[in-house]
Parts: sequence; C-alpha cells; structure tokens
Amino acid sequence: MSRFLCVFLPALVVALGQVHAQNAIDWGVLADVKFEKKYSDKWAMDYDEATFGKLPLLYAGEEVSISGYIIPIDALGLSYVLSRNPNATCFFCGGAGPETVIELRFKPEAMKRYRMDERRTFKGILQLNRENIKQFTYVLLQAEPG
Repeated sequence: MSRFLCVFLPALVVALGQVHAQNAIDWGVLADVKFEKKYSDKWAMDYDEATFGKLPLLYAGEEVSISGYIIPIDALGLSYVLSRNPNATCFFCGGAGPETVIELRFKPEAMKRYRMDERRTFKGILQLNRENIKQFTYVLLQAEPG
C-alpha cells in the first residue's frame, strides 16, 4: 500500500495543481512595456501607444492573478483599477506610469463595492491594449477576487 501512495499521490497532486493552476504575476511583468506618443484624429488628442515586451506577451490571453491596491475610477464606485501603488502615489495622482494600473472588468458575481486602497489579489484573463484610448493599457477580463 505505501508503494502505491508513493507513486500515485505525487502524480495526483501534480495533476490537480495543473487543473487549477494560474499564473501569479507581479508588477515587474507589466513594466515590460514602452510607450510612444501618437495622435488620434478620431479623438483629436495625443495618446500613448504601447509596445509590449516579452513578459506581458507571455501572459496575454492567459488567466493570471495579481495583487495591488483597489482604486475606484468613477463617482459611483462601480468601476475599478488595481494599482501597484496606493491612491496617493498611483498613476492618476503621483508620478507612476500607465503600466502600474490594470483595469478590472468583473465577472457579474464579483461586482461589489471595494474600499479604496484595500490591498487585494484578483484573477482573470490578461488583455493587452496597444492603442484603444477608451481603456487602460492592461485589462483583467472576468476579474474576481482570488
């Protein structure tokens, strides 16, 4: 019996881990991006066009998890970003760049009010945005606490 457990149990643990595996990333992965100023005729304004490095491209379209600080981006507290930094030093208020925030697009069941600067981990599908002015450089689709 113990030989069975020595052989079978590790294989089972590995298989279960792969079924529920997700990629935990940190903000260093998202920092692998360069920006070039471009002009949008449609919006009559400049924007930062992203060129992604190897690290973000590895995770594009994959389920990832990342930890950061919650920051609401609308007056009603229905839309949020996750930030590498607390609100006082985030992309909007401090000197950080657009690679330090990720837009959260929640699964319906995960939508709720979150407290500003609450430190949380979210998981979802990482979407890279190169040039759409109406969304952030990074978007976490189907986001939920995790």
